[in-house]
Amino acid sequence: MGRRIVIIGAGLAGTTAAREFGDRGQAVTLIDPRAGETYERPPLSKHLFDGGRYHLPYHLGSSDLVTLVRARALQITLAEAAHSSQQTVPSPPGDRSLAEAGHPEVVGTVDLDTGESIAFTHCILATGMEANAPHVPGYPDALPVYNLGEAEWIRAQVDAATDQLDVGVLGSGYLGMEVATSAVAAGHLATVYLRGTEPLRRQLSKPVRDALVARHRDAGVRFVTGLTDPADIPAGVHDLMVTSVGARPELIPINGQMPEFAWDVDEKLATSHPGVWAAGDCARVSAGPYALDHPWACKPVAETHGRYLAQHLMGETDEPWSDVPWHWSFQGPEKVFTAGLTRPDVEGTLTKPHPDGKKMQVFHFAGPEPEALLIGVETLGWPPMQAAARRVLDGNHIPTRAQIEDPDFDLKAHSRL
Repeated sequence: MGRRIVIIGAGLAGTTAAREFGDRGQAVTLIDPRAGETYERPPLSKHLFDGGRYHLPYHLGSSDLVTLVRARALQITLAEAAHSSQQTVPSPPGDRSLAEAGHPEVVGTVDLDTGESIAFTHCILATGMEANAPHVPGYPDALPVYNLGEAEWIRAQVDAATDQLDVGVLGSGYLGMEVATSAVAAGHLATVYLRGTEPLRRQLSKPVRDALVARHRDAGVRFVTGLTDPADIPAGVHDLMVTSVGARPELIPINGQMPEFAWDVDEKLATSHPGVWAAGDCARVSAGPYALDHPWACKPVAETHGRYLAQHLMGETDEPWSDVPWHWSFQGPEKVFTAGLTRPDVEGTLTKPHPDGKKMQVFHFAGPEPEALLIGVETLGWPPMQAAARRVLDGNHIPTRAQIEDPDFDLKAHSRL
């Protein structure tokens, strides 16, 4: 009861952590301008044109253990620099003081845009990402699809249309491709503008992206490559322009300092600042089995980060975060998945197509040797085998390159070992 746990950000990582702490009887304070009213992001880009449900709220309300503070966190001031803090928000109901409970003293405060400050012994940064929003001169109303307001505005244009729409998409990552392919699947036209020559170049290995993009071309998605300036997109051609050119972590300063890109965290999601952890899209895991040179930025990782931190900070585990990361992207009728560590440019992958020619898996290994262990799997159009890949990577019987090269190797059977 003496811990004062503050979570900044009410996206999936923050909401999951708050719910998990509450389930364990631990009081928490959740800070976000829309605390209690946040929603899942993945459906936003997948259901703009098909009439599907794109607003899926997280449904977390205030309780005796979860205090929602609808304000913006401006900065964190650690204890050694916290002497000028202003009025402190009262502790959550039923929370005793640290002195009474015999727990560690306050580590710092979170300063809010209301002029108030909240003291904490443990702080979790779960501030998520903010989409880049380039200016497209020919389309001043161009928007990304990264929050509910943007999705609702675009959906209103779609609902108001009486004829087939011509949709332009700037950017060819997951979100851009989801928008374009879902538009075509709903009977509209779609053109994707990209700087390079290959869509999904940073997301998927060449066998998967080649197969996927070929299917999108066949379905009617048009690609314009080599675009170096959004001003070169011809005005008056498209009825709707959507941008999808990446996102950056939303950060707040700690003692006046911020990282260049994201919060680097260790294998237990701790930052270099005492008493401060980071989770979800604002965290770059720099150590442990799933270290990466950029944030994982996917829903399953954000959720497991939140759950792990509740377990770790409540003393249930001291093991590193090790949940198998995975991601999915539904692009019109096509479904593509990744699990574990996969990289778009790595050599030495092994491709196993399904006999029907519509499905495939690409296996990634720790090295080129026959005994190198499997570390990641890409799956195209084959959901049951994606589930098998996740079970294998999360199990105690990781196969080697030599095993998977065997024509008789059965991944689904192996996943049951």
